[in-house]
Amino acid sequence: MREVKPHVFVWIAHDVRDILGDPQFNRAGTAGFIITPEGVVVVDTSNSPFHAREILYEIRERTELPVRYVINTGAEGDRMLGNEVFVDQEATILASTRAAEAMRQYQRELARRLEGDFQLPVRMRGIHPTLPTQTFEGEMVVHLGGQEFKLRNNLGADPRAVETVVYLPGAKVLFLGALFENGFVPRIGTKDVRHWIEILRQVETWDVDVYVPRRGLPGGKLDVGNFRQFLEWLAQEVASRLQQGKSAEEVKNELLPLSNFPRGGRDLIPAAIEAVFTQLAETPVAPPVPPAEQK
Repeated sequence: MREVKPHVFVWIAHDVRDILGDPQFNRAGTAGFIITPEGVVVVDTSNSPFHAREILYEIRERTELPVRYVINTGAEGDRMLGNEVFVDQEATILASTRAAEAMRQYQRELARRLEGDFQLPVRMRGIHPTLPTQTFEGEMVVHLGGQEFKLRNNLGADPRAVETVVYLPGAKVLFLGALFENGFVPRIGTKDVRHWIEILRQVETWDVDVYVPRRGLPGGKLDVGNFRQFLEWLAQEVASRLQQGKSAEEVKNELLPLSNFPRGGRDLIPAAIEAVFTQLAETPVAPPVPPAEQK
């Protein structure tokens, strides 16, 4: 646990892969909670009810006030599979409309996976993916105990984006969810890397002291800038090889030995390269050029 500002706490997971839970999300995601005079707000619940109970334990070590809200910054399992722990707390679970639909799709896919994998039911025993009880689109403001929480999922221009950022203007803390990985290789998936870079440039200008990532330690503007520069580097390296007519395998073989990748989660590097390759091959537009290189 780290108290990044008075009454603002971040639960930081170790870089280990869990034996139990969904193997697609076997690394626990960062979570946080904010204690106000009227109750507690939780941001993300990590990748299992087991870790969510650890978070609830840390809350109860500090206050007996009720958990009023749980905010899911996204739909991926490492940020929402602990939601069920807070149902008994009668908390309102908030997420964007698109994130809620993605969670429903995850439930449907999980049901099919459970039928076809004899080991998965054992791993998922006692885990019940729990959907949001309230959704929003664009922007939403929550007021609790004199604290203001600004939720936004309309950053950037990607119409498929489900990510929500949670901004505490009073504390100058921004929970970025999967938009920021501090020292870890990101799960890129279907997130448009060019829009992603655009969002990071935008939030770097906000009045923020502490940026909370999906994985890794809370950081400052320099850390967010370093992560953005990594995404820019990756997009440029893949784009230049695409222009040379190289295949995805050739690009992976050339980039894998390079030392530019973050140290954490290096087993995710091939998937990250392949995701960027697929995006740029489908829409071959030059990736953003870092400001230092613009003329």
